[in-house]
Amino acid sequence: MFKVVKCIHFQIRQWRKNRAPTNCSGYTALAKNICCEGVDLNRNYDLGFSQKNYPFNNPCSDEFQGPFPFSEPESRAVRDFVLSHEIYGRLHALVSMHTHGQLWILPYNHHKRTYPEDFRELESLASRAADKVYSYRETKYRIGTAADMLGTATGGATDWIKKNTPTKYVYVLELPPDMSTWFAFQIKPHWLIPIGKETWMGIKVIIDQVIEETINEPRRRAAAAAAPTFRVSN
Repeated sequence: MFKVVKCIHFQIRQWRKNRAPTNCSGYTALAKNICCEGVDLNRNYDLGFSQKNYPFNNPCSDEFQGPFPFSEPESRAVRDFVLSHEIYGRLHALVSMHTHGQLWILPYNHHKRTYPEDFRELESLASRAADKVYSYRETKYRIGTAADMLGTATGGATDWIKKNTPTKYVYVLELPPDMSTWFAFQIKPHWLIPIGKETWMGIKVIIDQVIEETINEPRRRAAAAAAPTFRVSN
């Protein structure tokens, strides 16, 4: 688990950005050069990043992408970690969890109808995992890219990691409740344990698949290659 802790804002419970220094190029429909602070770290990665991206180019947006890709120490820390000699090529799955929506999100999300070459494999595993979650207490996830289901989102961490590392199974989980529930970013206390249990059932499907591909299958191939062969002569 790699946890980059966001700041806690004592006045704004829904604060989603870091506490980057104030940027005074913000704007609204009625005013310009408004000063606002913070960068949405999940818009700060170098994929689909553009100064023309609205509203991500507005410092006063909750989803401000920052002045340039990897402008923030938090996103640079994740980038440097996944590209490090110790981790690169050894990270086989990555799941980023958010609330809310009951969405099992696949890459890519910076453009509609844009998919990695192994999209069908990712989709198949996501479907199996979502079925396992459903079997616990009938929590149903929609599966697809955020761009196709909701709308484009540039500069995302999971998109960048999928594009720039060998990590195969990369997902975003938008946890319960579903999109019809009002003001659900703050999960109710009595939901925490059931959501945790059912989510783990889905995550375990991904873990089992990684173990199968990286440990069990190579062992079977090695054993088959080492097995003696016999020829019958006439």
